[in-house]
Amino acid sequence: MYDYTDYIHHGKKMLICTYSTKHLSNKDKVRFYYALKGRDGKSGLIKRLKIEYLGKTVLLVPARYEEDVQQFFQVWNLSYTKRKVIVDTNVQKRGVHH
Repeated sequence: MYDYTDYIHHGKKMLICTYSTKHLSNKDKVRFYYALKGRDGKSGLIKRLKIEYLGKTVLLVPARYEEDVQQFFQVWNLSYTKRKVIVDTNVQKRGVHH
C-alpha cells in the first residue's frame, strides 16, 4: 500500500484553474491567448509564473501565484474555478513504449 504521508508533506501546493472564454469576441480571444501564452518573443502569464498548460481552459498554477492568476482572470472578465491540489514533485515522465 502506498504511504501518502511523505507525498502530502513534500508535495507542491498547486491550483487547478479552469476558465471560460465563451463571452469573448473572437478578436478578444486571440488577445487573451497572447496574454496567456505570449507572442513575438514576449513572455505570457504561463511562462512568467511557471504555470503548466494542461489543456484547453485548464491550468496548473503554483499556489503562490493564486492572486496573480485571479487578477488576470478579472482583467479579462472571465469566470473561473480553482481547486487546491498537492502535486507529487517526484513524478517521472515516461513515454509510451510499444
